[in-house]
Amino acid sequence: MTKTCAIIGCSPMCFPWGFDEEDEGCAALKLILINQITRLRGEGCTRFAVSMDCGVGLYAAEILQGLKGSEEELETICYVPYEEQATKWTPELRDRYFNALAACTEVINAAYEKTVGCEFKAHLSALNEADTVIVVYDPDDPRCEREAAAVAVAKMLDRQVFTVDPKAIHLF
Repeated sequence: MTKTCAIIGCSPMCFPWGFDEEDEGCAALKLILINQITRLRGEGCTRFAVSMDCGVGLYAAEILQGLKGSEEELETICYVPYEEQATKWTPELRDRYFNALAACTEVINAAYEKTVGCEFKAHLSALNEADTVIVVYDPDDPRCEREAAAVAVAKMLDRQVFTVDPKAIHLF
């Protein structure tokens, strides 16, 4: 039986470092994601369902893209909240996003147009068949309500949940 891990996360606007990927906190978050993905790979997880956004989803998809070169059985399913999501992103983020989508195994749109709840729907779609969920969010931040709701659903479905709180990331 194929083991699946869902990866979801809040917007970079909720990170202490925001969109600054050169910040030590962002580097530490990416290292945590690499370590968790590697650990799960070691436990036989071959399928990763990623709720795509310009933060955690993009970071995870790029990490998985790097691993896929050496691991043929690795599958990345990207759940996009809505088709035109990246329209107003910076050109660099758009390029990275579309490169990540092109490299993944499958792309699934939660909605054609932006609708209320489409980001949450992408989260739910990603975790629906997952055994494990990696979620990056601040449980005390009201802006992270869809991630908190997704964690509640994951626990209700008896999924193993690994939570990373971006404000609690400590550097070594």
